[in-house]
Amino acid sequence: MASDLKLPSVSTTVAIPVDRAAMATEGAARAQEEYVVRFDPHQRLQHLLMMSSFIVLAVTGLPQKFDELAVSQAWVSVLGGLEMARLIHRCAAVVMLGDCLYHLAYLGYRIGVQKRMHLFRMLPSPKDARDAFGTILYFVGIASAKPKFDRYSYLEKFDYWAVFWGIAVIGGSGLVLMFPVLAARLLLGQVTALALTLHGDEAILAVGWIMIMHIFNVHLAPWAFPMNPSIFTGKLRAERYREEHALEWERIRANGHRQDSGPQEVVASSSATVEPPPAGSRRRATAERSQRRRRRRTETAAGGREAPP
Repeated sequence: MASDLKLPSVSTTVAIPVDRAAMATEGAARAQEEYVVRFDPHQRLQHLLMMSSFIVLAVTGLPQKFDELAVSQAWVSVLGGLEMARLIHRCAAVVMLGDCLYHLAYLGYRIGVQKRMHLFRMLPSPKDARDAFGTILYFVGIASAKPKFDRYSYLEKFDYWAVFWGIAVIGGSGLVLMFPVLAARLLLGQVTALALTLHGDEAILAVGWIMIMHIFNVHLAPWAFPMNPSIFTGKLRAERYREEHALEWERIRANGHRQDSGPQEVVASSSATVEPPPAGSRRRATAERSQRRRRRRTETAAGGREAPP
C-alpha cells in the first residue's frame, strides 16, 4: 500500500511571465496611495477641541458684542435668550482653556520625557522671514520658485503662535469678565472695562484671521483645494508632502524617517524618491510559508492520509 503513495514534488520551479508594464502601473498607483504621518492622535484631538470651541465661542460671542443688530437679537433668541447664550459661551471657553492645558501637558511629556526635540522646529527662526520675503517675490513674479519649507512653514508657525497670543488675551480677559467681583478685589477697578474692550476686539481679530487667512491657506488656495486633510486624518500623501515640506522630505529620503523622531512616524514614502521596504524580506517570508505548507503536505502523505489541496 505504501508503494501507491505519490509524494508531491517540492523542488518544482514554475516560470511566471513578468508583465513589466503592469508592474510599473501598479507601482505608480501604489506611490499615489503612500503617505507620511504628520500629526499623532493627541495633536488631532487638540485641534478638534480648539476648532469646535472656537466656532461655538464665535457664534455666541459676536452677537453679544454687536447686540444692537437685529440679526444678533434674532440669533440670541434662537439660542434661548441672553443667559443661555452666555452659558454656552462660558462652557466653550472652559473647553478651550482645558485644551490649552492639555496641549501644554502634551508638550511637556513629549519633550521632557520622550525627548522629541523635533517639536522645537515650531519655534520662529530667521529662515521664516526669508521664506516670507521669498514667497512675496515668487507671487509677484520676481523669483522663479517658492522657498522650500521644513516640517512647518512660516504661515503654520504664525497660526500656531497666534493661538497662544489669543488664549492669553481672550482667555485672560474672559476670566476677568466671568468673575468681575473677584477681579475688582484683586486688581484695579479699570481692569474690567479694559478686559471688555480687549475681549471683543481680539475676538474680531481672531475670527477675521481664521476666516480669511487660515481658511484660504488650508481650503481655498490652489495648492490646498479643497482642503488639507492631514490635521483630521493625521497623514498626508507622500507626493504632496514632497511639494509642501521639501526640506523635511529630503531628511525622510536620506534617513528613512524624520530627524529626532521615531521611525514609526513615517508610515510610507513615495517609491519615486525613497526606497520602499526591501522586497527581499517579503519574498523570504513568502518562501518560508510555502516551505511550511509543502512540509505539512509531505508529513500528511507519509502518514497515509491524502494531502490537502
